[in-house]
Amino acid sequence: MQSPPHDPGSALSFRTEYRQSQSRAARLRLLVDTGQALTQLAPDAMRQCVLARACAFLAMDHGLLLEWDAGGRVSITARHGSLDQVNSLEAVADSAMRTPCWQDRPGEALPNVLRVPLRGGDGNAFGALVLANSVSLQAPDNEDIESLHLLATLLAAHLENDRLLTTLKTRDRTLSDLVNRLFRAQEDERKRVAYDLHDGLAQTLAGLHQRLQGFAGRCPTLPDTLGVDLQAILALAQHCVVEGRQLIGGLRPTVLDDFGVLKAVDKEADRLRDAGISVQWIARCETRLPSQVEIALFRIAQEAINNILKHAHASHTQLALELHEGEALLRVDDNGKGFAVEQRLDTAGARHLGLAAMQERASLLGGQLTCVSSAECGTHLRVSVPFDLNGTPQ
Repeated sequence: MQSPPHDPGSALSFRTEYRQSQSRAARLRLLVDTGQALTQLAPDAMRQCVLARACAFLAMDHGLLLEWDAGGRVSITARHGSLDQVNSLEAVADSAMRTPCWQDRPGEALPNVLRVPLRGGDGNAFGALVLANSVSLQAPDNEDIESLHLLATLLAAHLENDRLLTTLKTRDRTLSDLVNRLFRAQEDERKRVAYDLHDGLAQTLAGLHQRLQGFAGRCPTLPDTLGVDLQAILALAQHCVVEGRQLIGGLRPTVLDDFGVLKAVDKEADRLRDAGISVQWIARCETRLPSQVEIALFRIAQEAINNILKHAHASHTQLALELHEGEALLRVDDNGKGFAVEQRLDTAGARHLGLAAMQERASLLGGQLTCVSSAECGTHLRVSVPFDLNGTPQ
């Protein structure tokens, strides 16, 4: 069997197509491999990685990554090649550049320069990838330049995401700091008002009640209707004294400062007992904790008890306070009607806003709050807050 005649034109076409396919595969590997690498790297390592791969892809021995801020101040964020020569590339950056640009510079130490913009989501350039070579080269073809443009776009997206994440974290820290200051100011104000009420209005009400009792004891026998009125006045005065003390205790219970969070929560649970709801302690710890931890745990327990009284329609509540491996653990469980935890906080009413405040109090101290509840199955609240007994004094 005779072999087909050799066709030089077909062989050349085949070699050309083969080389083009190799070039396309190299471009694809550049983008895919770099994209995978960037997800694992810190921002500075991202910059250096992209710059080194871009130089290797075009066989250029110098490179510079430039970025500028909103005020136009330029900074070098990555370098590749001879330090003296590469720094001279800073002058070729152009913040108005929107597309890659190849420049021949005969007679210069770096005769060829390729500038590729880094553009943000708004379309404006915030940096540039600048590549150069110490030996004169031919300009790369359009596909190679487009591949470098895609590479720069990939880096720009990662850098912008990192900037947005950093901004978000900074705002979150600022917000947490503001909320923490708000809680502290709230506690200080509650404490001041409680002391003012105790030393002012509460003393006046107690004195009024005592004077009325003294008057009733010295008063001659009154007609039945007047006697009933006098007893009603005495009962009202006594109720005012009790209500004033409860108000002061809710603002800033002295038992919290004097005896700690366990006694304060148990005192707060008297409101449940008065409402006919049985209270069972399944774990008790009387160890004094840092002041901020005690205040946070008490306010969380207070809000949970408020929710039980207002919403749960429960008949039984279990409480627990214990220490475990450097964490204070608080539990508040009830057998009430429960609720759907997955409801949105902004549409679920005051109870869920209270949960949000409890979560914020726990998170500000590095703790965690979980709430498990469902309709007709009660509510189970868990709070864990780290503490240091050698830290903030009481």
